[in-house]
Amino acid sequence: MKIVGNLDWRHPLVRLRMAVAGPIQNALALAGRWEPLSKAETTTHQTDGISVDGDRPTQHRLVYSNPRQEFIDADNITYTPNGIAYENGKCITRYSLRTPSTAEILSPPTMGDAKNIPAGTIVETETPYTYGDWVGDYVRTLINADKIISPLILPAFLASKTYVVRDLKALRIEYIIADETICIEKARILRKQIPSYYWGPRDVAAFQKAFAITPPPARPGSLIYLARFDTQSEAAQRHYPSEAVAEIVEALGGKVFDTRNASPEEFDRIAPEMETVIADQGSALFGVMHSQTQGVIELAQDDWWHNANLFIANGAGVKNYAVIHLQGKDDATLRKRIERHLQAFNAMPSV
Repeated sequence: MKIVGNLDWRHPLVRLRMAVAGPIQNALALAGRWEPLSKAETTTHQTDGISVDGDRPTQHRLVYSNPRQEFIDADNITYTPNGIAYENGKCITRYSLRTPSTAEILSPPTMGDAKNIPAGTIVETETPYTYGDWVGDYVRTLINADKIISPLILPAFLASKTYVVRDLKALRIEYIIADETICIEKARILRKQIPSYYWGPRDVAAFQKAFAITPPPARPGSLIYLARFDTQSEAAQRHYPSEAVAEIVEALGGKVFDTRNASPEEFDRIAPEMETVIADQGSALFGVMHSQTQGVIELAQDDWWHNANLFIANGAGVKNYAVIHLQGKDDATLRKRIERHLQAFNAMPSV
């Protein structure tokens, strides 16, 4: 389990590290060494609910109680290759890609070391580590913004990910890579508009328009399994009985898709076979935006589940959604649960 980078909160060392860092960072904020987000900026409340079959109750969308500005303009912002922004030597969280570490608060870059550029845009996000973070947080901001000042300033660690460069090219966004500390004389900061990945139908429509996706009709009765097959996560490792589920799905007459091949082009190719989707929890479920999927069965670890996929699927028109917790379920029990949800969805394929 990861204890650096995208931290796995289940790990005892991560919990200890956070317990130690919290009071230190609070004291540094009071001393004026950095500027965290205010309570008014982070307070949320629940809105519309989406019903879920299976092992999770109805889920409610979260929104910020105080809507944020679409963007902020600021002068002479120092920006690091890790996406941390400083103003007059002070770290400003609302301008940054994530909350800074204690070391980043205590050791701001010096202006003399920075490369000056006249203008550019940076993006505020929350968790910029995985493909799900990239699409759910960063790309969501870009596709809903119409006031980007070129170029986009891309932190070096993001630019090292092939899917980031691929998506920016598809979006035709001009960018430069911050592979050294940069001083942006006139910076535009695109603010994070929604908590986590609580997408709505408008976000899905914006994504489909931006990437020129026209979901085709799914073949009636089609069933496909989006399997992880030991896919290496950029976050904490999650383990799924992919081989066993693949056998169940194939026995039911469905197809199996290895999500290690989950490029947009591959999802376009398999879209007609996605009327009902069974998937290991993960960002591959974003693939339902490529198809007219009607039902989803998500397989999840009991202690590692995020409802982002539910909201994105709902925005894409998915009518039925179920979650199955995997702990303590043998193959026979898992098959019975899958069949039960398929029957409830009116989606049992004829073998």
